[in-house]
Amino acid sequence: MGESREPIILAFDTSCDDTSVAVLKGRKILSSVVSSQVEIHAQWGGVVPDIARREHEKNLPYVYSEALRKSKMRIEDIEYIACTYGPGLAIDLEVGLAFAKDLAIRYSKPFVPVNHMEGHLLSSLALNSKGVKKVNYEISELFPAIGLLVSGKHTELIYVKEIGVYKKLGETLDDAVGEAFDKVGRMLNFGYPGGPVICEFAKKGKRGNIEFTIPMKNSGDLNFSYSGLKTSCLYKIKELREVNESDREWVYDFCRGFLDTIIESLRIKLERAICEYSDVKSVLVGGGVMNSEEIVRRIGKLVRSYGLEYLYPDVYLRGDNAGMIGVAGYFNILRGNFLSKTEEIEKVDREPRLSFESA
Repeated sequence: MGESREPIILAFDTSCDDTSVAVLKGRKILSSVVSSQVEIHAQWGGVVPDIARREHEKNLPYVYSEALRKSKMRIEDIEYIACTYGPGLAIDLEVGLAFAKDLAIRYSKPFVPVNHMEGHLLSSLALNSKGVKKVNYEISELFPAIGLLVSGKHTELIYVKEIGVYKKLGETLDDAVGEAFDKVGRMLNFGYPGGPVICEFAKKGKRGNIEFTIPMKNSGDLNFSYSGLKTSCLYKIKELREVNESDREWVYDFCRGFLDTIIESLRIKLERAICEYSDVKSVLVGGGVMNSEEIVRRIGKLVRSYGLEYLYPDVYLRGDNAGMIGVAGYFNILRGNFLSKTEEIEKVDREPRLSFESA
């Protein structure tokens, strides 16, 4: 499909607490609008699904209109409509799915159901509004690849034989990295979300003053686990508070030690995967935790030491967003994975526990 014939895609994501709509021409993102609910949920210490649904219902019509306006497109110009159908929070997925399906049926547009995690995986393949890509590559030259997905609810390693052909190599057995960040952040009274504060405080900490055991380091597999690290942090914080008058005396070193442990746990598993799957040509990373530039940089150093291509998304595509859903939708369109009949579109339902291998 040549540049002039790239499909115009309208994409939606309401899988958690961000209401997002984007318009794309192929992989090129023409507009991406996100309405964040972070401040609303901060008072509860985490996302409240009912509140998130209410905010989605309130914000989605405006976000949709803004995405069209910023892209200088009309609904009549749209050729395909893509939307996350899972995984995510069930009642929140419903909002975007119902809205997108209604548009597809009303305007007779083919509908593309998208796996949210495939969106994260392929987010680094997006082109910006000028069509600029990060590195000089052809898509076919990137695969086989390994995907490292690190978000609030998921920590996964994926073998990507080609786009659309995936094998899950490992995943968290309990807490995801994002959950560990937020739970430890609450222990430190950082509020929600705690991850960005921990990463910022770690910059002022001294490496080696406070250390933790790297979880699953010698497990012999490619799975992750962070519940034990969370418990270690709880006891360490209690110990430090008993012997220090103020958290200020140790909190920077604590955050440094915690962040180093998280990064090292990811590096160890990723390196094992690279060694086990020696045919890979690249590593793709995605997910909201990749908002930490230090994580992106240190993972990149490992990947490049093996001579592999390293792809990571622009900052605005790392958290939940519809831009990445449009990119995944684009590749689904190329594979013929879309629905045109009204009765087929009507049957698409939310799948909050959707497996990545269902992509």
